[in-house]
Amino acid sequence: MIDEDRDYQRLAEVFKALGHPTRLQILVKIISSEFCVQDLGDELDRRQPHISQHLAVLRERGLVVPERKGKTVCYRPVDRRIAELIQLVAEAFDPTRST
Repeated sequence: MIDEDRDYQRLAEVFKALGHPTRLQILVKIISSEFCVQDLGDELDRRQPHISQHLAVLRERGLVVPERKGKTVCYRPVDRRIAELIQLVAEAFDPTRST
């Protein structure tokens, strides 16, 4: 469990990284299947430099890991439980859900 200030700081940094819609989209795509930078750009209709910037944030926060495949770099989630976290939050704040 979280019990030290540095643990709270690290967790806050992870949630900050998750706080951007494009980064969430990237994570959901990567969780469903490993994606390379160019493929993510095509899939999300965004330019490669834009995707690369967001991937850098996700990588710095320890959410994704790069893997070189020949001349391309592909990404996968560090832990698939990230998908569960995203799903739980989406369900908890679903406006159509009855309380």
